[in-house]
Amino acid sequence: MVELLSGKMTSKGQITIPKELREKLEVGEGDQLRFFIEDNLIKVEPVKKKKLSDVVGRFQVDEPINITKMRQVAKEEMAKKYNKEISEQ
Repeated sequence: MVELLSGKMTSKGQITIPKELREKLEVGEGDQLRFFIEDNLIKVEPVKKKKLSDVVGRFQVDEPINITKMRQVAKEEMAKKYNKEISEQ
């Protein structure tokens, strides 16, 4: 076990993670951490971010991806879903 710099807890229960540890864990503002208690020790591990390819799988595209078109299609699909839910009420 390696002892790193210590920190203090605020009145709101917040702890500042030393810069060296943040860099080692590759975490930054907004990243989530998971806490474990084992034999009166607290263990912390970063919650790994998923890549888009992990979520939707790997796929081949025959044409360049048009982000504007993707956003428009997503908006249209959400509008269809919303309108369907409203009409069912």
